[in-house]
Amino acid sequence: MTGDRIAIVGAASGMGAAIFARLRAGGAAVVGLDLADARWPDDAPVTRFAVDVADHGSVRAAIDAATANLGGLDVVINCAGTLGPVEPTLAAAPETIQRILAVNLGGAFAVTQAALAHLLPTGYGRIVHIASIAGKEGNPEMAAYSASKAGVIGMVKAVGKEYADSGVTINAIAPAAIDTPLLAGLSDEQRAERAAIIPMGRMGTVGEVAALVEYVVSREASFTTGFVYDLSGGRASY
Repeated sequence: MTGDRIAIVGAASGMGAAIFARLRAGGAAVVGLDLADARWPDDAPVTRFAVDVADHGSVRAAIDAATANLGGLDVVINCAGTLGPVEPTLAAAPETIQRILAVNLGGAFAVTQAALAHLLPTGYGRIVHIASIAGKEGNPEMAAYSASKAGVIGMVKAVGKEYADSGVTINAIAPAAIDTPLLAGLSDEQRAERAAIIPMGRMGTVGEVAALVEYVVSREASFTTGFVYDLSGGRASY
């Protein structure tokens, strides 16, 4: 990782913050991107830029700014996402569905396009999206979220094939429930239910996510693209 120039979208908390800390400790030059009103930890990166992944123009501007600050770009990691309410599909409001799709799937497209614009001309790069086991297995009462993450997986497979000979890889991580602020809105019963369907019997940690991402964005991971890495404690069935 030493010397790599990395932009992390959704870096203020949870998985993004853990990935940021690990890659910076490994010697990479890293900048963080998140919402303008995001609450960053006390040891947050000094260099950070505001971004709204639901706004393609905002994403392009933020990635451009990060690239200029870093003096180039090698890696883009997208951790931005929204869970939305856990509720029966029949009760889901159209605006809620659209917001989840705009952030999770539309945001992934926007980040991918903005990253490719900088990486393809150099002939090297790594793009990684945080998808979800819900995109592979489907979570009851989370239809919009599951659909959005399934879309991210499909996009990664398609774009990975499209640019397979470019030197730029694009992959995804599909975690099961990870203990992050994103799950703060779940009740104790809902958290227990999600842990119970994981064969290991527990949620994953942000440290485990960061360790896997570190490998996927490394220069050694040169023969894998369009792939979805399982990080589900055995839950994934394919």
